[in-house]
Amino acid sequence: MKRLIIIGGNAPGKLCIDRSLYSEVIAADSGFDTAERLGIEIDRAVGDFDSTGFRDRLIAKGFVPCSHDKDCSDTELAVRSGAGDYDLIGGGEGRIDHTLELLSMMQRLGAPCVWYMAADTVFRIDRKIQILIPAGTDISFFALSGTVHVHTEGLVWELDSFPLSSASVSLSNRAAKDCITIDPDGVVMARVAPESFCRLHLRAVVR
Repeated sequence: MKRLIIIGGNAPGKLCIDRSLYSEVIAADSGFDTAERLGIEIDRAVGDFDSTGFRDRLIAKGFVPCSHDKDCSDTELAVRSGAGDYDLIGGGEGRIDHTLELLSMMQRLGAPCVWYMAADTVFRIDRKIQILIPAGTDISFFALSGTVHVHTEGLVWELDSFPLSSASVSLSNRAAKDCITIDPDGVVMARVAPESFCRLHLRAVVR
């Protein structure tokens, strides 16, 4: 089972989460404020609690803040606090340095399976998959580290061993039909609008 990590920054206005899919729900500092707004019960809170509006409530629940002088962000503390896959809520459309730090952390510690933000939903692709999604849906692809070559079938602008890297992003492509195939030789991230992700279905392709 995955962990669900909720952090500060812009998150969806509403989100239906199946709590049973997660072994643990962790709030990183003001991620607790987002959890409260979304009605998600947390198991643990980490961070220095300098951004949350509920510091006293968190302490009353028995959660202990760490020192404000630390070597990593509250989000990294949350990711490092367990092992295995995780989904992420929050962190969108904020300060550029915070965004760059998030992406850097994902390079070092691994990317979330799904990253829910207010204006974007990003999901990880690490094998050949088919995506069932309405034709015309906008979709972008990027790599977190190194160069990843991607082959696609079913996009308006097909990617034929296209090299995704820090210097090369596939921006605002579109599904040409209702089923597209994505075949990367490493880990890539795909971005769609939140309303599109709600209609999206993924299925692995057996090679």
